[in-house]
Amino acid sequence: MRNIRALVVDYGGVLTTPLQDAMVAFVTDIGLELQDFIRIALAPYAGGEDSLITDFETGRISEKEFSTAFALRLGDLTGKEIDPENLVARMFGGVRLEESMLEAVARVRAGGFKTALLSNSWGLDLYPKHRFAQLFDAVVISGEVGLRKPDRAIFDLLLEKLQVEPEACLFVDDHPAHLHAAAELGINTLLHVTPERSIAGLEAALDLDLSG
Repeated sequence: MRNIRALVVDYGGVLTTPLQDAMVAFVTDIGLELQDFIRIALAPYAGGEDSLITDFETGRISEKEFSTAFALRLGDLTGKEIDPENLVARMFGGVRLEESMLEAVARVRAGGFKTALLSNSWGLDLYPKHRFAQLFDAVVISGEVGLRKPDRAIFDLLLEKLQVEPEACLFVDDHPAHLHAAAELGINTLLHVTPERSIAGLEAALDLDLSG
């Protein structure tokens, strides 16, 4: 991968602690197993389709509209009344920034590579946007651009913003379907499992020392 000139990273679960870990307390409280919650309530991330999720991620409906509808869905699943107030914030309340990954991105950029964020959003308030200018040359968030991974159009937009060819990009994501879609366009990919493994993978792919 010596010809790579740009690093693209996902946000949730890559630049943050694992999203599933953060949701455990929430789903336990409403009486669901995590995998059932993902399979039933988050169908697009389990190989299915769901217009409520995709409409929210692409900004077609507001967070309030989503929370109201999603709370009703969860209520139907659990037989409990779910409060829609601040629902998204409650679901992801345990998510924390993964500082080692943020530092790695900053070092990659300092090493002369272009950097970009490519994220499917659940609302726009969960991002530390005050840090983006120092980290990224381009930011593509689904709720702002009306497109979402794994659709080709969002990758095309990203490449246009970065002004690089697909084979010059390395994309790090924790969702295999998103990586598969990127790879079909010729983008190099790296599956994020842990910060340690991803940082080691970046060092090997980019021929950089990211240890600081």
